[in-house]
Amino acid sequence: MAKSDSKKRAEIMAKEWKKSRSSTRSLNHLVEMGLLHNHELGGWRAPEGESYPDRRTGEIVVFEDFFKRGFGIPVHPFLQGLLLYYEIEICNLQPNSILLVSTFIHLCKAYVGITPHFDLFRYLFCLRKKGAVGCSKIAGGVYLNLRDGMKNHYLSSPWNTSLTEWYKRWFYIREEPGSATFCDVRYIPKKRVSWTDRPEYTGQVSELMDLIDWPRLDRPGVVGNFLVRRVMPC
Repeated sequence: MAKSDSKKRAEIMAKEWKKSRSSTRSLNHLVEMGLLHNHELGGWRAPEGESYPDRRTGEIVVFEDFFKRGFGIPVHPFLQGLLLYYEIEICNLQPNSILLVSTFIHLCKAYVGITPHFDLFRYLFCLRKKGAVGCSKIAGGVYLNLRDGMKNHYLSSPWNTSLTEWYKRWFYIREEPGSATFCDVRYIPKKRVSWTDRPEYTGQVSELMDLIDWPRLDRPGVVGNFLVRRVMPC
């Protein structure tokens, strides 16, 4: 029975994950770009052609394109909180969702002068299940998006742009001591009320929305600011 269960799990993993194209060379390129610590300091490990993840204790599975969109280690507490609230794993998110969270964190800290505001985030965004047929339900199985009607109330620019085969560029990286990012590489997200739930009290949210000078801000400007400064918001 145990052997049968193990075989079944392997079949599911092989179906939901694609053979990794990440290599020591491609990860060192991220190091050269200033987006990833070197191997000794960062503790990353290239799968070198593994068909699906088999992480070691203390490691999480991430995608190369996360680091091009503001992701860093240790994982920001705000992102950790979102994973907990939505009941998802880090590998369930798509790179553009990482960019959305990174931009929000940087906007709050650098432009508004506050810590990332949880209710403001929930007021602006919701979590959705990816609907593309034939794609993984685990790797990038969900994505964050602006709520309907919020397009004119946030940074102007599309958030879910196309990105080719990012899900084939996964690798392992060691977490900081004391950190415990949710990363079950077998978990298929189940839709929760929290995915679309709005904050119950919006008084402070309304004040913050009025405080931010939205017409003077755009996504390329905010994103460019943290990329040029080599700040990894989340």
